[in-house]
Amino acid sequence: MAEIQKGIISTIEGPKDGKGNYTRAKVAPDQYGSALTKPLVIDKPLRGTDGGLKKGTPVIYVVFPDLTGMILCRADGELPGSK
Repeated sequence: MAEIQKGIISTIEGPKDGKGNYTRAKVAPDQYGSALTKPLVIDKPLRGTDGGLKKGTPVIYVVFPDLTGMILCRADGELPGSK
């Protein structure tokens, strides 16, 4: 069963998409201390300057039983690239 969790971005990493934005990030879960997730997919609207994700950004994400997952949104409610 998938789990939706909250955590803090630890690293943003490749591969890059067609616009040159990184597509993965590792997250430090709030409830599990320092154990990082495997690289999670960054949802396309959150990539690059649109989402403004960086180390330390709080996020909401989902992890599936096979340990793959996706960052769904920022947990602080901000979306820097929106107008």
